[in-house]
Amino acid sequence: MFDCFLAQMLSLTLVFLCSARIFFLKHSRIDCFAVFSPVALVVSLLIFLCFGFSPLNIAVFFVTLVAFFTNFRAVLRLKAQLIVDSYSVTFIIFSIIALILTILLGLLIVLLRPVKYTPNDFTISKTEYTLTGNSTNLRIRESFFTGERFSGNLFVYEPIVKDEITAEIYAENPILIFAPGIRAEVQNYEPFLMILAQKGYKVVSADFYTQDMQLLSHDFGNPALKALIESKFFRRFAALWLEQSQEENFKKILEEERALATKKYSALTKLAFELFGDDANLFYVVDGVDFDSIYSVIDEFNTEPYSNAKGFFSMNRVDEYQTSGYGFIEQTDVLFAHLKGIERENKFFIPRYVANKTIKAIEEQR
Repeated sequence: MFDCFLAQMLSLTLVFLCSARIFFLKHSRIDCFAVFSPVALVVSLLIFLCFGFSPLNIAVFFVTLVAFFTNFRAVLRLKAQLIVDSYSVTFIIFSIIALILTILLGLLIVLLRPVKYTPNDFTISKTEYTLTGNSTNLRIRESFFTGERFSGNLFVYEPIVKDEITAEIYAENPILIFAPGIRAEVQNYEPFLMILAQKGYKVVSADFYTQDMQLLSHDFGNPALKALIESKFFRRFAALWLEQSQEENFKKILEEERALATKKYSALTKLAFELFGDDANLFYVVDGVDFDSIYSVIDEFNTEPYSNAKGFFSMNRVDEYQTSGYGFIEQTDVLFAHLKGIERENKFFIPRYVANKTIKAIEEQR
């Protein structure tokens, strides 16, 4: 999430330099700074592709779009290598507007920046895989160039072990399986997942985008619109918007999601077997999943030929965890956290507290 913040600031910095040149370029010249406006627009579009839709990303795109159209003629003059003697009054006015919007938005983004963390901060490793197939035959895609359908991203968090004694102790721990709902992504839970890995647990988690798990696009007949709504770039944004704008309808969607939890955790379990072997012990972590669904998964993988599932922990049991279904937004989505009345928190208190509760539950169910 912090990478998204850096990309946003890069785009705004380009707009700032492009718009502010009206104050410090006074003589006849080739207007080279005009090239920053299309570059800023391209960066803002790449932000959507890399980090998805969000209010702040949309705001950055709007500002870069204003700067692009303001500087469109200037870019054409630059391409023709024409000398600029002076700027028009209209151009100066729109440049000042773009500059003010850039400064205000930049300040807002700095205030609402996500907490910076990396796997190295927790002495763990993070590995990401691309998935293909549907829920019954999900597998890791070997290469982008195979042409197979994109079905999701698989994330594996593991402790970095530096001595044999620690390795033997950690080897006794079960592998933790976790899947977020449609209102969040794995990255919204990463502080919690990384802390679990730091404490010696391998964690397997995934964002699924398979066609048989689509929930938001039932009312859309257009296939292209369905694909957009359910895409990794737009689904979380669409889910949060539907929750606020169509509350009753979204309750039905959440009921459907609970029914899909068994399918989701079953598919993720099989992926864990693919990575760590069929004899791996497993423990499930859930957030907002009804107990019947997760018990169904536990029964499936405690029936011959399996005997792997050792129990589960529901994050809803922790009263201090007030953002069920959304993840740890006080670190990963500070704007949304403010809308929920929760302040930015950079000490990871709640993720660490929930992780400790999870580990206690694991010990009790061994």
